[in-house]
Amino acid sequence: MKKSTLLLGICLSLTVITYGQKLSKKEARQILEKAWNCVKTSDTLGFVKLWIIDNKQWPYHAESFDAKQVELNFLGFKEFFDTALAKNMKFDEVECDTVEHIDPHYDFSKYYIKAWFKYNNNYRKGFGFYMDYINKQWLIRFSPDYSYESRSSK
Repeated sequence: MKKSTLLLGICLSLTVITYGQKLSKKEARQILEKAWNCVKTSDTLGFVKLWIIDNKQWPYHAESFDAKQVELNFLGFKEFFDTALAKNMKFDEVECDTVEHIDPHYDFSKYYIKAWFKYNNNYRKGFGFYMDYINKQWLIRFSPDYSYESRSSK
């Protein structure tokens, strides 16, 4: 009984070490701020270094994701958040969630993190990243997600 309990403990420990890396909300904020600072300072190389570039199949696309895609997304990022950049806005909210099994990104990502900018009480924009733990660090997988929410005022 002791041997089986010890063996079970070792197996669980290895599983936790290998797959059990958790991304805290604080770490998520730091990653999002690092990406945002790269965009604010036009640091394309710093932005690219936040990504995993391993030519995995890009969900919803017929090609692999590479450094060129990150650079193109960098330009799109600057365009989508031009007002937030011009106003030097700070994050209003940060989210950090595990990736759902039904999402194609699940095959390669463990977490989804997102930052929101509040433009006013009725409008906000956000960006999010799929995250994976590779070589003892959290890195972004595939293209960023951009979104906005608009509420009608009454």
